Amino acid sequence: MRCKITYLVLCLVTFCSAQSKYEIIDYLRHSEFHKASDALKTSKTLQNGTKYLLKFQVDLYKSFNSIELDKYFIEESNLSNDLKSFDRFYYHMATGDTFFFNYPNKDIEAISSYKSALNEATSKNDSILICEALKKILFVHRISFLVDNSTYEEYLKMYKKYAYDALEETYLNYYDLSFKFKNFYVKKWDKNIEFYLLEKSTDIGTPPYLKGKIKQLVGFYYEMIGEFSRSEKLYDEVLVLFEGLNFDYVAYDRKTTLIYKAILEVNREKPEKAIYYLNQAKSDKTDKLFTINRMYIDYWASQANYKLANYKAAYDYNSSYEYLRDSLNEFKYSTILTELETKYQTTEKEKQILVEQQKKKQNRNIALTLGGLLLFGSLIFYLVQKNTTKKRKLAEQQQLLEQQKVATLLKEQELSSIDAMIAGQEKERTKVANELHDDLGSLMATVKLHFDNVKVDQKDPALINAQKLLDEAYQKIRGMAHSKNSGVMANQGLLPAVKKMAKTINETNSLKVTVEDFGLGERMENSLELTIFRIIQELIANIIKHSKAHTATIQFTQHEDRLNIIVEDNGGGFDMAAVMRSQNGMGLGTIEKRIEHLEGTFTVDSVIGKGTSILIDIPI
Repeated sequence: MRCKITYLVLCLVTFCSAQSKYEIIDYLRHSEFHKASDALKTSKTLQNGTKYLLKFQVDLYKSFNSIELDKYFIEESNLSNDLKSFDRFYYHMATGDTFFFNYPNKDIEAISSYKSALNEATSKNDSILICEALKKILFVHRISFLVDNSTYEEYLKMYKKYAYDALEETYLNYYDLSFKFKNFYVKKWDKNIEFYLLEKSTDIGTPPYLKGKIKQLVGFYYEMIGEFSRSEKLYDEVLVLFEGLNFDYVAYDRKTTLIYKAILEVNREKPEKAIYYLNQAKSDKTDKLFTINRMYIDYWASQANYKLANYKAAYDYNSSYEYLRDSLNEFKYSTILTELETKYQTTEKEKQILVEQQKKKQNRNIALTLGGLLLFGSLIFYLVQKNTTKKRKLAEQQQLLEQQKVATLLKEQELSSIDAMIAGQEKERTKVANELHDDLGSLMATVKLHFDNVKVDQKDPALINAQKLLDEAYQKIRGMAHSKNSGVMANQGLLPAVKKMAKTINETNSLKVTVEDFGLGERMENSLELTIFRIIQELIANIIKHSKAHTATIQFTQHEDRLNIIVEDNGGGFDMAAVMRSQNGMGLGTIEKRIEHLEGTFTVDSVIGKGTSILIDIPI
């Protein structure tokens, strides 16, 4: 019936708020409570969720004997699966407390429960819960006979990793120094830790109970090395601290301190005072910790009475001491045997698990081998396929390179042909111009001279018409000569020639051409000027023939060693791709090749209905 009631209590715990979790941890952490009933007594402000958790622990302490606990643990697996993470953690912590404080021979079970709580906290990587579980484990190791130095040190290392604030660091150092003192006494006492802990014992953030435990430990150390006055001072401070605490469990530590004071008085040869403190340290409680205290009380009472020559009392106390010692030794050995049996069973399970793991490993190795072979075969196939593809691509690239070489060669030949054609045209133009100017021009000038000297009637209409026709023929021949020989080009350079060409076109009133120049300074090499002029002539001719433009602009800009030329019009524009695919290409292909030959760039920006801009950039 009690199992069912507790199950309902735990299900109710599941609905506790997250705030309750940290509230109860705060009570457990800062007050070092080991019985939840103490926490329930200390505050009237606990939230309902926290009260449910603490009440569960109190009920667990009070309600079960060992037989009922065994039944309870049968239901635990089903119960834990229904609990939230913190509720499972608290369940294991409360169960460990029940084993340790309520049953004298269940320390191993207590450690096991605390480890389950630690595993629960570690799975969530919750530093607060991890530290709480570690403190429980270290406490049991320090108090009980389960002294496994390597295990204790491993838990200390883990605690050092997860200690998250100054208070946890204080707990860590306390357990570290306590462990060294218990196992090695004064030989490995760490003064640095002692000074650190004594400093923390004056810190307002350190709970009074922990301050008392620190001073109790350091006081006993000074007692062992014979510094009795320092030890007595620390013990008195401990008793003052413990007197101010209001929970049941502190009674054990207060009485332990009185035993330490009694031992101090025995060492000072003050047996009467020692007996006084020992009588104050006695208790009617019969749990494990008070039984240990009672054993020490009987031993030192025997020593004190012996010093007072009360031999009968000394004998009686010694007999009681030996009885308790033998009982505790029996418990100690049974605990050790139980621990060894547990370790043996654990080892057997580990062996069985190892055998199963080896079988799984063999099966996995076989699977990995087959998978590896399959993967290797796939890799070989992939590499062969990749190599074949690579060779095919290389062949295609080689073929493409050969085609590009042929195209480059043809382009170079075409450029050479264009250059030769241009040179031939210019040479032919020069020859024709020279013949027109030197031969026919001179002949016409002579004819005109003779004609002017003819002795006839100068007012004869026929003669007047003949003179006009003769002058007109002479001027046309001169114009043709200058045009063919790029007259202004030869004399003044590129810019005047372009301006003259623009002026001539403007006189037709069909297209207005504007010429602008920025930074165009000294003349360039004559052949370069001539080539640029022919390119501009070709572009203006395209505008006249195809664009239906009303205005055009020719802009020259010189930037140190580069000449930038922009030719724009407001005509109808065109589709560049379509023009380049056509047979004639408006001469743009030839112009582009000329500019490439000059190591320049040629860019056409044309939008249908919005005109055309041609940008030329040439090194000079």
